[in-house]
Amino acid sequence: MKRIALLLPLLLACTNTDEDRVDAQTAPRGAEFRPVAQVLVARCASLDCHGSRYRNMHLYGFGSGRLDPEGRPDAPETTDAEVEANYQAVVSLEPAKLREVIAEGGKDPERLTFFRKGQELEAHKGGRRILPGDPADVCIRSWLASRTDAAACRAAVPRLAEE
Repeated sequence: MKRIALLLPLLLACTNTDEDRVDAQTAPRGAEFRPVAQVLVARCASLDCHGSRYRNMHLYGFGSGRLDPEGRPDAPETTDAEVEANYQAVVSLEPAKLREVIAEGGKDPERLTFFRKGQELEAHKGGRRILPGDPADVCIRSWLASRTDAAACRAAVPRLAEE
């Protein structure tokens, strides 16, 4: 009993609070995130990068690893389950910082590691995948501002721009 009493403060210190959570009201998901997921997959999820299951941020979809083991990398549609898995991969990296950026209307997204690495503002093995001001940048910034610009997202992915 004494051991449990000694461990209780430690367990409570490691418990997430509501403040640590990012939810649908905080980070737009579903239809709002699908275009962003497609951009991230197109720019970052090749099989030798974040499409590999060996990366800490793993993305699924067209041209990448698939969530369903039977799925083919060249199947054109990213499934809803893959979009949700990609959403979880992004929001779980730094939920408190992400919540701050979104609460401030997308201001200073450079606080987020996934954003810094994509623009190679921080060392990134994959190099610069997103240029400031390009359609992918506009897409991601718009999502962080809770106003996903689906047209910019489509423009950032050549195969979608043709649709």
